[in-house]
Amino acid sequence: MQKTKVFEQWLLDQQAMIVRYREVEKGAVLAEYKELQVVVSSAEFQAKKKLLTTTKYADTSEGKTMAQYKSLKSKGSVLLYRMFHKESWKAKADVAAYLELLAQVQTPEFQKEHAFWKNEKRWWTTAEGAQEKRFEELKKHKDVLFFEQHTEAEVAELESYKLVWKDEFDGSAMSAKWETGWVYPAGLQANHSHVNEQQAYVKGANTKVGGSAMTISTKKEACNAAAWHPTKGMLKHDFAYTSDVWHSTEGVNHAAGVVQVKVACSGDVRHAICLTAPKMQHVLPIMHAASVAKGYFIYTLVWNENEVVSYVNDQEVSRGKNTMKGEPMHILMRSYLSASMKAGKGSLSVDWVRVYGRELNVES
Repeated sequence: MQKTKVFEQWLLDQQAMIVRYREVEKGAVLAEYKELQVVVSSAEFQAKKKLLTTTKYADTSEGKTMAQYKSLKSKGSVLLYRMFHKESWKAKADVAAYLELLAQVQTPEFQKEHAFWKNEKRWWTTAEGAQEKRFEELKKHKDVLFFEQHTEAEVAELESYKLVWKDEFDGSAMSAKWETGWVYPAGLQANHSHVNEQQAYVKGANTKVGGSAMTISTKKEACNAAAWHPTKGMLKHDFAYTSDVWHSTEGVNHAAGVVQVKVACSGDVRHAICLTAPKMQHVLPIMHAASVAKGYFIYTLVWNENEVVSYVNDQEVSRGKNTMKGEPMHILMRSYLSASMKAGKGSLSVDWVRVYGRELNVES
């Protein structure tokens, strides 16, 4: 499992990657690269490159002409003519052929073609060679390398999740995004505890917001508070400890999505963060922990119409059926002491909560 700091940076990098991918996608560098990619991969382009890079000079018309010219130039009759320039020798076959080739090889057109085919690196002197050189340069460009490390499907998948709700706890008190108590249908008493637990919930009195985090403290202090009894209903009950329970006021009603919380726990207390709904008798756990490991961890719940998957940082810890399809789901956070456990003080600190809804036109 990755360290929380590393995993959190990866999450930020994913967001930055999407932004950069779309910027590069619209940029001039990638446009030029893609245009040249089509050109250099064409059959016509490759055929010309093969011709110019594999043809030997001796096999070209210029090479054959030059070889014939050099052969004639060394013949005796031609050597004598070149020494004495007698007009009468021009009629000799070798001399006449030599003079004809001499006139040909001295033309600017021949000299240009001769120099081109004589150059073993001739390909790179052509417009096509320049195109390929530019293509190879762009192939190593940081934007192109970055773009080709990712796929449209990968980016579209990430983009399909939109941030629909969050709380970074940057203020000094709980915002209107939260209410104390349980998530119940309107009219029912939400602020209460349970007789089979050792803590009373005190309507936010044990909650502090500061330093960009929210902390629920479980304290050892006597309290008489409303409690639910499974057979007797709501009654007053004496508790030895106090703590808090909060739920988000707004429900998430996406068929697919992700909820993430960055949490640190401490003490001999159990802590739970989950998704719940007013009409449902069960929850989808995001985090359920007794304090064991120190420091912050990022808990993630991914859901779609069929299943839910839980992670701690980047490690999958559970997978199961989605039992809350179609219900607006609220985030619930609490600390508690079950009747059977050895009780103690502790805290639940939440750095941030983020909820992403998934666009329904993207396949799961």
